[in-house]
Amino acid sequence: MRSSRLARFEWQLLASDRTPWLMVLLFGAMMLYGAWNGVSWTRFQEQTIADVSTEEATRLGKLGATIERRAAGDTTASVAPVGALGAAGAVRYAILPPAPLAPLAVGSSDLFPYYTKVSLRSKQSFIVNDEIENPHNLLAGRFDLAFAIVFVLPLLIMALTYNLVSAEREQGTMALILSQPVTARRVLLLKLAVRVAFVLGLTLLLTLGVIMAAGVSLTAPGVLPKLLLWLAVVVVYSAFWIAAAIAVNALGRNSATNALALLGVWLTVVVVIPSLVAAVVTTFYPAPSRVALTTELRRVSDQAAAQGDTAVSQFLADHPEMAQLGALSSRNAWGRTIALQERTEDAMRPTYAAFDAALDAQRGAADRLRILSPAILVQDALHDISGRSATRYRHYAAQVDTFHQAWQQFFFRRVFAEATITPADFTALPAFAYVEEPTAAVTRRVTTALLLVLLPAVLLALWGASRLRTVSLAER
Repeated sequence: MRSSRLARFEWQLLASDRTPWLMVLLFGAMMLYGAWNGVSWTRFQEQTIADVSTEEATRLGKLGATIERRAAGDTTASVAPVGALGAAGAVRYAILPPAPLAPLAVGSSDLFPYYTKVSLRSKQSFIVNDEIENPHNLLAGRFDLAFAIVFVLPLLIMALTYNLVSAEREQGTMALILSQPVTARRVLLLKLAVRVAFVLGLTLLLTLGVIMAAGVSLTAPGVLPKLLLWLAVVVVYSAFWIAAAIAVNALGRNSATNALALLGVWLTVVVVIPSLVAAVVTTFYPAPSRVALTTELRRVSDQAAAQGDTAVSQFLADHPEMAQLGALSSRNAWGRTIALQERTEDAMRPTYAAFDAALDAQRGAADRLRILSPAILVQDALHDISGRSATRYRHYAAQVDTFHQAWQQFFFRRVFAEATITPADFTALPAFAYVEEPTAAVTRRVTTALLLVLLPAVLLALWGASRLRTVSLAER
């Protein structure tokens, strides 16, 4: 019997059964809902970014016109002191734009800020923003396409593959099939191929449809390689669950037992292990307390303020480049404020370092333990590809730090020199431009995750294939 005829028969059986189609429709609806959530969140971010960009352009436009009028001799043009401009009036936004494939996932982007109003004040004054979102919503996260793939796609694959061997044996049809010039292994592989092609084909087509509907430009730099990576992650993750189905079918149990076994694997991989990883990480590597950090910052700030002129003198001694601009006069309130602020920052650096070290330890432990679950690896990879990962946020935060330092240096020198801002100074205001992480770095991380998922998939498939040789296919 030819393979094409066997495949056609299997497809006819699958197409005539309403259950697979109902499951596919449900899965498709979940994918579309997840994609709609992703697109809605991305558009909300884009609108917010447009609003803050407009606010910045309007504010700076008015300020620039006032500075020009004052330089031209207009005595009615009043400009705030240069320190006030650096702290509020002339501040700029550091914006993290959504990546081209952002509609495919929400990830942690609803937890991390995607725009920051940078000023000459300390970083702690602007990185901690008030959150008005319901904390329970933030804890649960948003349903997105990545979630549908990680949590729901395995269930669909299991529903179509749990009884490849047992169904034929229980229905008494395997003996009839084997009466033809065909091996049992060949029949099973063809049955598996038809069902897998059905699921994967639908998943990949829906993903491409979502990308097109979201208006993603495939010709934009880096989009096509990342799209191929996304599809590769879906295929490899599906391969893991297909291999699990082969292994469970190879045990030779009945259909009900197979279904329970696969459901147990799903619960372990997708729910239990991620929960245990989170519990282990938070227990042995607890997150540092932001309350304790804020309390310590307040204590150090009060101590610096109490020292008064002593703290200012110590700051000038530690920063001779500022002292060279001239002694701080009593009327230079912003200079004294900055001196006390920087003195506080100097005293807080060991605390900040310990805080960051604790976060790095927690993050490192999570990265090491994520290899225990293909679901964690795949979810992280999908977030990375879509530009919604914590890694991209850290890349952005590092650039915000660099921009903040440049902003402070620009204004510090003018504040300590008691200079006024000129049209030339205003034109030279530092501006933030986010530099995207190289695609090669994302590819390297995703490829590593794919190999870690593919390895157990290959081992399960090989064990299941070898086991099928000894499994009885006769009716029980």
